[in-house]
Amino acid sequence: MNITWSDQARRDLCAIRDFIARDSEHYARLQMERLISRVERAASMPSRGHPVHEAIESGLREVHEGSYRIIYRMQDQDLQVVTIVHMKQRISRKQLR
Repeated sequence: MNITWSDQARRDLCAIRDFIARDSEHYARLQMERLISRVERAASMPSRGHPVHEAIESGLREVHEGSYRIIYRMQDQDLQVVTIVHMKQRISRKQLR
C-alpha cells in the first residue's frame, strides 16, 4: 500500500507542527510522529476507518489520532491523505477535494 499526501494535508501537517512548536518543539515532533504513524496503520487496514459524515457519498474515510481527524481516500493501491483537521474545526468542501 502506497501513501500519498495531498498538498492540503501537507499544509495541515505543517500548520499543526508550527502551532504546537510555539510552546514546545519536543511535543510538536511527538505529535507529527503520532499522526504519521496513524496514517501508516490506516494504510495497513484502510477499511477500518469510518465514512466522513460531512461527505458520506464521497467515499472518504477517516481515522482519529488524539484530537485530530485524518481524512483519506483509497485509489487502487494508494491511500491518499486528503486533510488533517482538529476535531473542533469545521471542514469545508474545498478541503475534501
